[in-house]
This record gives sequence, structure tokens and C-alpha cells, in this order.
Amino acid sequence: MSYQIVDFHCDLLSYLAHDRTRNDPLNPLSNCSLPQLREGGVILQTLAVFTETHPGSTQEGEKQLSCYQEMLKKYGTSCAPFSAFDPTKKITHFVLAVENASALVEEKESLDVGFARLDAQDWLYVSLTWNEENRFGGGNNSHAGLKRDGEHFLDYLSGKKIAIDLSHTSAALAHDILNYIHKKGLDLLPMASHSNFRLIHDHRRNLPDAIAKEIFALGGVVGINFIRAFIGDKPEDFVRHFQHGLSLGGEEALCLGADFFGGIPLPEIDHLKPFFQKNYENSSCYPAFLELLSSSFTPEQIQKIAHENALSFLRRLKN
Repeated sequence: MSYQIVDFHCDLLSYLAHDRTRNDPLNPLSNCSLPQLREGGVILQTLAVFTETHPGSTQEGEKQLSCYQEMLKKYGTSCAPFSAFDPTKKITHFVLAVENASALVEEKESLDVGFARLDAQDWLYVSLTWNEENRFGGGNNSHAGLKRDGEHFLDYLSGKKIAIDLSHTSAALAHDILNYIHKKGLDLLPMASHSNFRLIHDHRRNLPDAIAKEIFALGGVVGINFIRAFIGDKPEDFVRHFQHGLSLGGEEALCLGADFFGGIPLPEIDHLKPFFQKNYENSSCYPAFLELLSSSFTPEQIQKIAHENALSFLRRLKN
């Protein structure tokens, strides 16, 4: 049985922007090229605009957005923006996301400047942080919680039909964001676009059960990440993460957020190579991956994981 795929995170734009003269969307080095996405049956792929927090971060973000526009113009027969989403068409549609709000506003800029950049695009979600601490709060490698600028950002996001992503928060920031949503009654859906479950694989990038349950309770979703350091070393580890998500009440909320990337120099994490398990290392793997799940889950459950839960979330978010 074939399934259409919706995926909530990849780093194709980082690959394209790294060397605009040589890197193109057809190159399999990216692990999420247009041919790989088509082979995998991906009808909707989220493209992260990612930068670390440092001077010039917004220029990096603009560069990636420029690469996105160039791709749509040059390869318009193979891909389209989310505004033209039609699941009956055999092309890949793209929706944008912000992986670290430093791509929108630098540490010393006015928040209003960042809000203008936010309003200039149709985003699926925004993550306030990446791995380190910034003006908004603490990333995965930090213990900082939500800061005042982070509160201002959440206030501005409320009602914008943009989700808040918890995949790259510290535990303190995740708790603070969820508490702030409750406290202020914000019109803001949480999600973890590319995260797994800490009880199954103990890594700070994975979600504690309490955070996952709160995301589910608020109508959010969790996209399972394919990076080996977060999922585990064996194919059956994928099954264990999905089973655990179901045990927490995620029947309508488990999705895909593979985090495929490649062709980008990352010396600080080279020790984690190979980044992906064999046979599950790029966007073409989805038919084989769902076959892996078929021995443990019903066709109805797999359909939900493949695309139904993600599309239901998008309807809740955007309508």
C-alpha cells in the first residue's frame, strides 16, 4: 500500500544557501532533494529557515529565503508553495518554518523589525531558540527559561495561525511556554516538529513525557525525528518511539519530522556520524519506512502517521 507523506522538518534551504553556485535542489547530497522527496511520496515538506544566534543571523535567514524563491521559480513543475497545496498533484509542496527566531531578529534589534520579517512570509511554525540561549530563552544546551522578549514574541504570535515549536527548547523554556499559553489564554498551538521521546532514548533533544502530553492536550503534534543519536541505533527503535507516543495519547498527533540534511559542514557534530540509520537516511525512504511500521501498526494508524494527523493539524492551525 502506498501512502502520501507530510513531513514537518528538513534542512534543504541550509544546503542550498551554503554554496549557491554549486548546490542545487536536485543533488542527493542534501538527503532531501526534489527527486528524493518525489520518490518518497512527499506531498508537503516543511523547509526550515535555520541560523545560529550570532551577528548576521538575519542575513543568513534572508539568503535561505532567496534560495527558496529561486527553487520555486526554476523548478516550478516539480514543487509549489503551500498556498497552492493540492494533494492530488504529484509534486512536492513546501511550507516554511523558523528554526531559531534569531533568523528573524538579531539580539540588539528592535522586536518590531523582527515582527515585520515574520509577517512577510507564511510560516508553519517558529522556534524561539536553537541549541543555545538567546534573547527569548534557553535552547537545548541551556537551562534558561522564557525571557521577557520571549513573552513579547508569544504575545505577538497569538492569533497569527503560526505554531510555536518546542523541539529546540530547554526543559525550562518548554514548561514556561506552555504555562504562558495557559496563563494568557493565547490563541497559539504548540508542537514539536522534529523530536522523539526521552523515556525511550535518553537525549536532551527528546521530549519528557509531561511535555509531550501537554502538547497533545493542547491540540499539537509531534514529528518523529530520524537522526540516529535521537532515535537509537536499530530500526525497531522507531517502532518503540511510536508505540510510546500512542501510550501517551498521541493517536491523533504522531507525525513525521525526519530532519533530513546533508552536504553541510558540521564539524561540531561529526562524532555523531553516521547521522541516520542505514536504509532510512533520506526522503526517498518513506515507503520502506512505513513498511517497517506495518508489522506493529494498523493501516489506519500508519495513514495517520504518514499524513492524516499532519493535515488535521494544519486545518486546526490555519482555518
